[in-house]
Amino acid sequence: MKKLKLFLLLLVSLLVVVLAGGCSSGKVAETEKKVEKPKEIHIAYQNSSTIILLAKAKGLYEEEFAKDGIDVKYDLYLAGPPMIEAFAGGRADFANTGDMPPVSARSAGVDIKVISRAGYTPGGNALLIRPDAPYKSVADLKGQKIAVPIGSSAHHYLILLLKQSGLSASDVSIVNLPATDHQAALETNNVAAVATWEPWTSVLENAKAGKILADSSSGVKRYVGVFLARNEFAQQYPDVTTRFLKVNEKAAEFIKNHPDEALELIAKESKLPVSAITRTVKTTDWDSTIVAEDIAGFQQVKDFLKDTKILKKDFDIQELFDDRYLKKLKQS
Repeated sequence: MKKLKLFLLLLVSLLVVVLAGGCSSGKVAETEKKVEKPKEIHIAYQNSSTIILLAKAKGLYEEEFAKDGIDVKYDLYLAGPPMIEAFAGGRADFANTGDMPPVSARSAGVDIKVISRAGYTPGGNALLIRPDAPYKSVADLKGQKIAVPIGSSAHHYLILLLKQSGLSASDVSIVNLPATDHQAALETNNVAAVATWEPWTSVLENAKAGKILADSSSGVKRYVGVFLARNEFAQQYPDVTTRFLKVNEKAAEFIKNHPDEALELIAKESKLPVSAITRTVKTTDWDSTIVAEDIAGFQQVKDFLKDTKILKKDFDIQELFDDRYLKKLKQS
């Protein structure tokens, strides 16, 4: 009997040790899961990335991630296409672009996701000519040179605008030129017109180098900016991705509630005059939710790329979007 009691006592003791070890192991695993975080995040932006510019100026990303020891790195680009190259090379985790680059990227197998809207600006794309130019309509540009960054939202806008005016891309000479070189191209008469986006439209107007012949407020194309995430990064660090969007929401609220102060901060960060960014700040809808009209705009881009044989691989446009991080933020 004594031997039986001793055996049972040893058995119970062994079970306690095993269970305790299991609980300890579970706690360690849980702790490791909680502390899993990147050493740094890379944010790609342009001079048109209004929300990122403001958040950068106010140190909002640093404020959010410093407590975790996560460094924030910023990389400035002239347009969306080189940002996509950065995503493909693992050099960007988040970015703000227009609609054309992410569609092209997805068709080329670059694993990115649209995680929220960065703003809808009705007149965001525009076609500009010299103030003294004789052209009265888009149709008058037949046979002329038009500069635009190839692969940008402005490129798609230009094609749609030409089509609306009874022209095709072959009726004009399209010159691939970054937005930063448009002013010189117009002033030297190297091109008859340029297709671009804000703030470059306002920059050209303020410099008296260009005047708007047409813009996207006519409805020829929906100008919407989006925030992108490298999908591998977002899936590995979903909390960081949600918090990135949290900072963007805070920046958007500041723009809405303190537009004049926001203008000063954005101008200083972008090194552009306040007059060049006023139109964007005052006319943009900063709601971060992707709506049906936005998705339809992306579908229009995909259809265009498919029709022009540029789309490398077809896909369901819904595959490009992942709103789980925004939904989590809105529910918190």
